[in-house]
Amino acid sequence: MAARLGIGVVGLGRMGALHARYVARGVPGAKVVAVADFDIERARAMGVELDVANVFGSAAELAACPEVDAVLLATPSVRHPDDVIAAASAGKDVLCEKPLSLDIAGSEAALAAVAKAGIRLQVGLMRRHDPDYARAAERLAGGVVGRPVLFKSLQFDPEPPALAFCDPKISGGIFLDMGIHEFDLARWLMDDEVVEVHAWGSTAGVPELATVGDYDSAVVNLRFRKGGTGSVEMARTTVYGEDVRTEVVGSEGSVFIGRLPYSQGSFGTRGTLTIDAVDPSQMRFAIAYAAQVQAFVAALAAGQPVTPTGEDALAALRISLAARDSAEQGRSITL
Repeated sequence: MAARLGIGVVGLGRMGALHARYVARGVPGAKVVAVADFDIERARAMGVELDVANVFGSAAELAACPEVDAVLLATPSVRHPDDVIAAASAGKDVLCEKPLSLDIAGSEAALAAVAKAGIRLQVGLMRRHDPDYARAAERLAGGVVGRPVLFKSLQFDPEPPALAFCDPKISGGIFLDMGIHEFDLARWLMDDEVVEVHAWGSTAGVPELATVGDYDSAVVNLRFRKGGTGSVEMARTTVYGEDVRTEVVGSEGSVFIGRLPYSQGSFGTRGTLTIDAVDPSQMRFAIAYAAQVQAFVAALAAGQPVTPTGEDALAALRISLAARDSAEQGRSITL
């Protein structure tokens, strides 16, 4: 029996705890061998829950542990570049939650450290590993609906996170924290680069978000290099539940992802509409979170490249920052 990959999880808040449990219970080729958090008591509690003896207070300490083969980072976004650099310096491959950084300089510093160390870096833009999105990408690449011409997506959350988290200095704000998923999908599904962005933001629903420089809703229009166009809608206050939907209109049909209250894929061509089967018992994107770790582990075991890469994360970040600049400046931004 092949040895399982030893993964150390750094950052054990909501997302980090979720990741640690997914790896421990749903990724056969891997096991959690170490955990770390700046709140050492929280790390110890997770160690007890998962029966993990190696407990640390930082990414650097965990990365130095000889039992750790790869590091999964779920620390606060502002910490990501430094933590990636620490793991890379120890020669450990990394799966880092999105975003790679809150700014271009941080992303470039992390990528330079990755290149110098020769390690692999996968970024947690997990919708690329969601089965419905993966099928949509295959259909588009296979030409089932012709040439992609229009990208449409929406991401609605039932309620905003804590006010302090919404501060762009902490999370990047709505255009980065939420929008980076949509902008990565736009590049991936359209197989094209965004060259112009025009965005608007509002605090009509949650006026207090203006005090930290963020928005509760936003609309972003996109123009692609090959001539396609797109739109992204985001809202933090839809109340009724999480709502994530995507459509790509092609010259000969369309592909669709999303149906409340769970993910579902479909595609239509002339006179037909085909709907994929779905398991309504699965939490939205639960499969995707586990699948991205499984893909990471499989790539490392096979000596293959990982995806999405740090370069993909940097490209999506550039769009996110351009959208934020556009909303703040009241004009379109050319990338």
